[in-house]
Amino acid sequence: MIYEIANLKVEMNPKYERLMRQSVSYESSGAPVIRIAPNPYDEARVVMKRPSEGEREYICCSAAFCRKIVRHERFFLHASAVVYEGEAYLFSAPSGTGKSTHTAFWRELFPGSYILNDDKPVIWPEEERITVWGSPFAGKTNLQVNKGVPLKGICFLKQGNENQMQQVTEDHALALMLNNTFRPRSNEEMNLLLDMMEQVVSRVTIYEMSCTRELEAAKLSCRVMKGK
Repeated sequence: MIYEIANLKVEMNPKYERLMRQSVSYESSGAPVIRIAPNPYDEARVVMKRPSEGEREYICCSAAFCRKIVRHERFFLHASAVVYEGEAYLFSAPSGTGKSTHTAFWRELFPGSYILNDDKPVIWPEEERITVWGSPFAGKTNLQVNKGVPLKGICFLKQGNENQMQQVTEDHALALMLNNTFRPRSNEEMNLLLDMMEQVVSRVTIYEMSCTRELEAAKLSCRVMKGK
């Protein structure tokens, strides 16, 4: 099957229901520039956790996709991407920190907002703008839309007893991004990734936020990131 993911033609042949279902809205045609199949190395690692065959396929194809897009001037960030008033806001954090809870508050508070991708949004630093794209690889919630939206800001979350938010330096932002994406093994691909990330941190404001799991946290992040 041919799919179009983040404006790339991708060949992928899912066998199991989960990946098939999450990929339906990406079905396309034409010549692929990427071919995705589960990698034996990934399969060996994933099988130790004993997920179902469908889960293993989903995880392994997700990993293969994230590796291969680097050579096509794109990379993913482990984040929940929420769209509000035509712009994308990414909230990144280790699993279990509350990034999905935070973007759920945005949807509750701000009419018209929606989740572009709840786990692996794709970032494409184009010459005229930086675009965030949905992908079929959206984690447990399957909240994702096949669409590209201009990136407005990125916020890295950590749990706290009160809500505090600040802009970070470009060097610190780069370190935070590297900790929340796939890091290539080859020097060539790592240089490509670093170049893309440097474009992002030089053109988009990056924040770090200590926050509670309360509505007030989302009100603060929206106010700061929209510049109100």
